[in-house]
Amino acid sequence: MDYDVKRNNFDTFWLETDASGKGYTKFKHLPLKEKHGARESIKPALATAILDHHFHCETIKGALERLGFAKAARYFSTRLPKQENTRKGNFGEVIASEHLRQRHRYKFPVFKLRFMETPNMPMRGEDIVAFKIDEDNKITAICIGEVKTLERYNQNQVEKAHKRLVMAYHPYPVTLSLICTILHERGDHDLAEQIDVILETLGLRPFPRHNWLFIITGDRPRDPFGPIEEIDSVVENLRTVSLHLPRLSLFVNEIYENPDIRS
Repeated sequence: MDYDVKRNNFDTFWLETDASGKGYTKFKHLPLKEKHGARESIKPALATAILDHHFHCETIKGALERLGFAKAARYFSTRLPKQENTRKGNFGEVIASEHLRQRHRYKFPVFKLRFMETPNMPMRGEDIVAFKIDEDNKITAICIGEVKTLERYNQNQVEKAHKRLVMAYHPYPVTLSLICTILHERGDHDLAEQIDVILETLGLRPFPRHNWLFIITGDRPRDPFGPIEEIDSVVENLRTVSLHLPRLSLFVNEIYENPDIRS
């Protein structure tokens, strides 16, 4: 294993541009593929990220101190999703979120999966809400993302994801309210108040928005975003990412059934 691989940098060690990916004219396509032989080396870091997105670091630290490694790992495995579709959905959201964090420097002040009402039900609202934040802690853009994680490619699911992006601003991304409430309760009032202002004014004046659509599949579609290319009016400032992960279901289950709590 490459010992430089860590929870906050595994994306670079794992994924690279897929030069064979199809190009499009109405939006930017950023096709990805796994680097040869990289999956095994990044599994511990990815598993740690999965756990981090579901549980606060202090919760993990406390369980380790009270239960020890083996018992804590078993404890968290019982609290992670068991339902296959929820596992895949959350898995895809974590991969997409970490790609945006690590590769494109978006900020995630709140990991929304920590606030799931029940482990086996998908959360309401947008899959991804993140921000561009400058050195003065000012929000300069909102990132809204939708993620579909599919064993087999499904055109209807791609179309559905795009429609959710279109509707996200009617009147505003609903996850913004959740994030704002959590930030206020945490005491991060500066960032929360900026989101309050965004919520109050989105319908009155434009605010920079970056839209992302991720398709993660167990098979390899030739034309993953063809259905979007055919739409007359594509959502503004759209970037799409396609990622082929062979043996997808097996990979997802391995990660969820053996959560890594070492870092």
